[in-house]
Amino acid sequence: MSFMQVFSTPVFYLSIIGVTILCFISVWEELNSFEGNVVYYFDIFIGLTMFKKLVVLFAAFPYVASFCSDWKCQFIKPVVIRTGINKYVWSKIVTCFISGLLTVFIGEILFIILLSFKFPMFPIEDLNQVLLPPFKSLGTGVFPPLYLLAQSFVFSMAAALWTVVGLTFSAFIPIHFVAIAVPVIASYFLENVTTLLPLPFNLYNLTRSVDVIHQGPFVSFIYFCFIFILLTILTGFLFSYQVKRRLRNEVV
Repeated sequence: MSFMQVFSTPVFYLSIIGVTILCFISVWEELNSFEGNVVYYFDIFIGLTMFKKLVVLFAAFPYVASFCSDWKCQFIKPVVIRTGINKYVWSKIVTCFISGLLTVFIGEILFIILLSFKFPMFPIEDLNQVLLPPFKSLGTGVFPPLYLLAQSFVFSMAAALWTVVGLTFSAFIPIHFVAIAVPVIASYFLENVTTLLPLPFNLYNLTRSVDVIHQGPFVSFIYFCFIFILLTILTGFLFSYQVKRRLRNEVV
């Protein structure tokens, strides 16, 4: 039911288009002044521009404020009676995470595909000077686009985590505007805070697929996914705790 709510609403598809447009806006000056390649423009987007923070906003639109609606209309009560509180809570978390991930990932893939009609995927010169670890070997392998796909997916996982943070915050303050704004604020704040931690736990570097564990593309990809999923689950427990408190009328 939760996925039907997401995939049947125009907001999901408009958010995907919004991500693609935002990607183009972030590199627009470079498009007009430099004969580059897709890898170059994508690196600018995820590494040098502030527009990547606004991508999280589009990721939040499809589902982050769903709990606010459920609580305001008290739709939560008949659903919990039929399914149980745990199924309700974790369906919210899973749907929020996957909808945020798909919104950003599909939007970035569209950006990459549209760019590839005008620019080469990779530079003509030595790839070793352009491609960066840990996914460097993917760019020189059998299917080079895997380099960009891996980076896009990791970035989308990070955006999905921030949408769950917004969903969790909405259980404390069930206001639509707050729920949608929190993912952007949280991503900026927590990424800066974790720069004080060792590299393997630095969310800013993890979001940009920096080679923090030096174990090759496959292990690094699994590590990135593990960290973002682990943080999502921990955030989900906090969401579950607060929703249960609300249902027990422990929150005014």
